[in-house]
Amino acid sequence: MNRIFFTSLLLFFIAGTISSAAKVEKWTWARGSLHTHTTNSDGDSPPQVIADWYRENGYNFLAITDHEKLTDPLPLDNNPNDNFILITGEELAMPGKGSPIHANAFGITETIKAPNRTLNAGRSVRRLVETIRDAGGIPMVNHPNWEKGLLHIDLLYIDGPYILEIANMGNGSLNEGNFARLSTEQIWDYLLSNGKEVYASATDDMHSIKDGPTGPNGPGKGWIVAKVPELTPKAVLTALSKGDFYASTGVELEDYSFDGERFYIKVRPKPGKSYMIRFVGKWGSILQETMGTSAIYKVTGKQEPNSYIRCKVICSDETVAWTQAFRID
Repeated sequence: MNRIFFTSLLLFFIAGTISSAAKVEKWTWARGSLHTHTTNSDGDSPPQVIADWYRENGYNFLAITDHEKLTDPLPLDNNPNDNFILITGEELAMPGKGSPIHANAFGITETIKAPNRTLNAGRSVRRLVETIRDAGGIPMVNHPNWEKGLLHIDLLYIDGPYILEIANMGNGSLNEGNFARLSTEQIWDYLLSNGKEVYASATDDMHSIKDGPTGPNGPGKGWIVAKVPELTPKAVLTALSKGDFYASTGVELEDYSFDGERFYIKVRPKPGKSYMIRFVGKWGSILQETMGTSAIYKVTGKQEPNSYIRCKVICSDETVAWTQAFRID
């Protein structure tokens, strides 16, 4: 009897341990918008209308980022069981002469006043990012190519991890660059190749909800998908601070992972669409391209300092997804 009892007890303990481990490893993908405006700044609709649109169109979280104002999210989330939350946010614009320098602050508790810019754009954007961090916020540098705002060399001044909009889908963001400016994706690679820790985002920069997704500053064009253990503001903000998310303009990923040697990725396909999976390394070099909905890249050979690997998935409808970059030791 004792032997049977202790055997049963051991099996119960093992089962409980496995169950606990499963709970620890449980996570979900949460789709969210990080750059939206309301009538509290220069948007065309009240905060509740904006929140309702994103709630009703398959988003799990939203940051309202009005200019120079923290819009209180609490009155906008009146159903705790609708699988939709809001996180606090604000867009700060640096006053002073020169091209615009803007950044979003996430997770703040009150409106932040943007510092004055200096004559040097790099020092200015660093000051803006540090102001957001000092207020307890997570910084995202916005649309670097908009109105000739920031060059790639300006962003070298920023230390520590931060988010960078590489796909701001608002009007005039010049994500693709031109003969005089790197594309925003090239800026990202430049920073990564210089050892900077930068997380890429895609955003709507939504000002015109009334125009719908087809409007030049409408909703539903760029978002991130965060990997979170639960859908709470704390979990989402933690994911933002650690780069536990991918950016998308329409491509949905089933999963991806990198174990130090192998990068695995799987796409959740749209009917009738085809996909190219591109693995990208230091200075934006193309390491491998695979047609299909899944791929594996294996790291081989000695790596240079600041080497990394990231993945870009391109759909035949011209939508894209970008994973974050993983460092290769």
